Amino acid sequence: MSGPEQRPGDGRGYYGAGWQQQPPAQQPPAQQPQGGGYGTGPYAPPRPPRTPRAPGSPTTVFAPGASASAAAGAAIAVVAVLAVQAASGLVGMIGTSLYIGPFGSYGGQSVVLGFATAVFLSPFPFYAGAFLGLAFLTPITRRSPLPVVLLRAVLGGAAGTVALALVGVFTGAYGAIGSGPKRLVIDVLTSPVQRGIPLTVMLLATATVAWLWLGRPRGGRPGAGAPGTPGTVRPADAVPATSFAPPQQQTPQQQAPPAPQQSAPPANPWGPPAAR
Repeated sequence: MSGPEQRPGDGRGYYGAGWQQQPPAQQPPAQQPQGGGYGTGPYAPPRPPRTPRAPGSPTTVFAPGASASAAAGAAIAVVAVLAVQAASGLVGMIGTSLYIGPFGSYGGQSVVLGFATAVFLSPFPFYAGAFLGLAFLTPITRRSPLPVVLLRAVLGGAAGTVALALVGVFTGAYGAIGSGPKRLVIDVLTSPVQRGIPLTVMLLATATVAWLWLGRPRGGRPGAGAPGTPGTVRPADAVPATSFAPPQQQTPQQQAPPAPQQSAPPANPWGPPAAR
């Protein structure tokens, strides 16, 4: 006969394997993070989404800000003015060279140097001031109506004229040493206005060209640009599709579904079987 049954606590260890073992230590329950949220930190309310900065209104005269479209419009307008100036100066240089030769001197300087000075060097402050004004303060954008664009072009020409006057302060102060204060008045007031008026008139035309160029449809498809911009016309057949279908008339055969056929119960299901 086998001996009496020994329990795990009678010298057989915790698991009854014959040796002493300590029971596993109980781990304390994990504490829930305070605040009711996920993670280890306290609950923090979600931040509101950042609202993007609203661009300048296309209908106001001043719309400060920098954008690629504004820089492109300013560059088109100013480069077009420079091209007109270059074409006009080139025609004048050809006419002058017929008398004194292409490399002769006229008025104390050569014909080529006079062409470069009249077209590039002297009006350069106007080009720089008009470009900065049209690119950052009064931009030419396709969303703006044409009267607003023309007014912005006038202000851009005024900025170029002011730039000519600022340069005239230095040149007039230097020339006033030998010629007197009249040279300062000429370089600061009369010469900038004399050059700025025709350049501003040309800037009006080139700003219109830039406005039309920026608003032309992209990719050769009608209506590719934004609605309401120049050069974009909505096709006449662009009619939205109807969102519902008219009800269809049903025939009497379709309205009344056929009645289900019921199978007849077997005759005398509990009676004796039929004779064979």
